[in-house]
Amino acid sequence: MKKKIISIALIGTAISACIVFFLNLNVTTKQCIDYRCHAIQLPLYLKTLDFFDRHFNYKQLVKKIIQDAKNDEERALKIFSWTYNNIKRNPEGLPIMDDHVWYTIVRGYGVDDQFQDVFTTLCHYAGLDAFFDLLPSEKDKEIKPLSFVKLGDDWFIFDAYNGVYFKNARGKMASVKDLSSGDWQIVSLSRNELPNYRDYFQNLNSINYRNYRSSRAALQSPLNRLIFWKESKDKK
Repeated sequence: MKKKIISIALIGTAISACIVFFLNLNVTTKQCIDYRCHAIQLPLYLKTLDFFDRHFNYKQLVKKIIQDAKNDEERALKIFSWTYNNIKRNPEGLPIMDDHVWYTIVRGYGVDDQFQDVFTTLCHYAGLDAFFDLLPSEKDKEIKPLSFVKLGDDWFIFDAYNGVYFKNARGKMASVKDLSSGDWQIVSLSRNELPNYRDYFQNLNSINYRNYRSSRAALQSPLNRLIFWKESKDKK
């Protein structure tokens, strides 16, 4: 009996040592400053703790934002309004930081694509399928980040950076189908000069809406990341 207890203790110690060794392995995370990226080394346990810390912070923030929303459209609009009103445009002279979506929220400022990143990530935590993509302009070849959110059976576009979404002639939120057919008008929270959305909407047929599952917004969730990792592994 004594030998059995010693054996169990030795096995437990060995397993614990392996876990400690594994969790202290150095891994990397990426940080970009003014579009110049570099890798930062940190132990695996710290990267894991940071990941779950961000995850639970997202959940808590979204719960607060959408607490009295009655349907998906209201949830999307509340998150849209919160993003536009709480994230400010990157101040002139400050570096453009790009690391994790949560850190953009903490800093409280960002550039165009980071507004869309924050908005679509929070939408995911509200149970909405969402992603952002870059649409080229037919006229001047400029690129515009825009957010796509699925409400019911249709996709809808939001520009979180400019505080813009769209309604159709019936006064309802304009779907991508409405936008493609020209049935839309701008609803804006901003008085800033707006881009010519019509030039970008001509390229809506280039968007692959199935990519939302592998978007950065979706992969902030541990469960979504695990599913994506498993599916990617199964394809190999």
